[in-house]
Amino acid sequence: MFASLSIDSVLAQENSGERPKDRKRKSCQENAGNLTNALPDDVLENMFASLSIDSRVTSTASMRSGKGSFIILDDNILAGGNSDCTTTSTDSRRPRSEVFIERVNDLLLRHVGTRVRVFEVRFDLNSTHAAHLDKWVQFASEAGAQDVKLSLCKNTTSCPEHFVTANRYNFPLHCFGDGRQRSSMRKLDLTNCIFTPPPDSGAFSSLVCLYLVRVTITDSGIQNICSCCPILRHLRLARCDNLVNVRISHEVLICLDIFRCKKLVSVEIHATCLLIFEYDGREVHINYASTPSMRFLVNKFGHQNGYLSDGVEGMKRIRKITLTFLWPSEKPSYTLYAIKFTAIQFINLFILPSWNNVRGVAYLVKATPYLKRLRLEARSGDHHYRDDVQVSWPEGISLKRLRFITVGGFAAQAPLVELLVCMVHAGARSRRTYLQIDPHHHLCKGLGRWVREDVGDKPARDRVREAARETLRSRLPPSVKLVIK
Repeated sequence: MFASLSIDSVLAQENSGERPKDRKRKSCQENAGNLTNALPDDVLENMFASLSIDSRVTSTASMRSGKGSFIILDDNILAGGNSDCTTTSTDSRRPRSEVFIERVNDLLLRHVGTRVRVFEVRFDLNSTHAAHLDKWVQFASEAGAQDVKLSLCKNTTSCPEHFVTANRYNFPLHCFGDGRQRSSMRKLDLTNCIFTPPPDSGAFSSLVCLYLVRVTITDSGIQNICSCCPILRHLRLARCDNLVNVRISHEVLICLDIFRCKKLVSVEIHATCLLIFEYDGREVHINYASTPSMRFLVNKFGHQNGYLSDGVEGMKRIRKITLTFLWPSEKPSYTLYAIKFTAIQFINLFILPSWNNVRGVAYLVKATPYLKRLRLEARSGDHHYRDDVQVSWPEGISLKRLRFITVGGFAAQAPLVELLVCMVHAGARSRRTYLQIDPHHHLCKGLGRWVREDVGDKPARDRVREAARETLRSRLPPSVKLVIK
């Protein structure tokens, strides 16, 4: 049922009733989103997973649908993807960008310019091509495009750092009005651009989703986004290396993603409707100043063992957290939690299985007595532990509600085996607990989506499966069902 779910349909359901404008803001503050907070966690995950811009259409030419056409401008134009364009011998001797621009201009000139739903440009262009890019963006604005995407790098999939062009294109804000007009654009996705939003503008008042990847933007620019995008629901900041101290203050923001911003030092969040916050990158100070509605929290610090940040105890609705235990430090860097996080029911951990790390996990689960599901994704590497170590586990661990433990990247590591035995014995004896072991590694794609990595050889994985049977089966209580994938 979620295959066709979009942010438009979600908002249509949420705003289907006739309500005065002055009540919308108050209603969101009081109820933290009447629709979203009433939904189960699995429904929310599927809903927000569908917010990304639809990239299924790869044809260069316009593709008509019931709600408007899709215009996707990419390498297919050079490969003859557009039947209106023919390849000549002179084209092969000209720069790729010159041929691409000429063919795009020809395509847009032939287009009627109305009822465009999605407008995307995926090509290696920069500020030297600004005159043409400005015209294309102006075309998208005048055609009423709802989804606008500019991915201006050589590799449109990952856009690695060494491919990023130096002269970034400055996105033309003036194409979407003079500050008093309201555009039809609801989603904006920029890669390798400059984005300088004004402090007060009505041009982006209809924006619902904003994705900025490798974009030049300042701390004040983020605050301007919050002020000029009153109905923004999803904000993503990825590899925006000019950001240092980010302050997010928004009344209806629901999902916030911050990934790999190199110079970032601190993040302060004032968002009463925020349900999901994902952070991945260097260790920074995160201040959850006002996030009472938070349900899903992802903190993946690259060089720091996971811990629950200050302010989590005030999140009464928090259900799921994702942390990292990837730093094989000699001294424990985890916090010995003095309070109980009774709302947390789901934990995902990326773990480098050293003895100190598994002790940190044990203290974490001790602080979450109502835990229902635990996922451990072990990361391989050097031998980080001694097999003859006697570890002392924290006393008083009670996991009576724990029903599912999933372990990926299992290689019969001694610390990980001892941790699993400790946890299953801390669970209830009378109810069934499932322990699933998988030698494959997995990647977290966000919002609970995991993708398996087929690395390594099959004989090695078979040996790991046999080792799991030998080391675990005889040490598990009868109430635990061992599943080896």
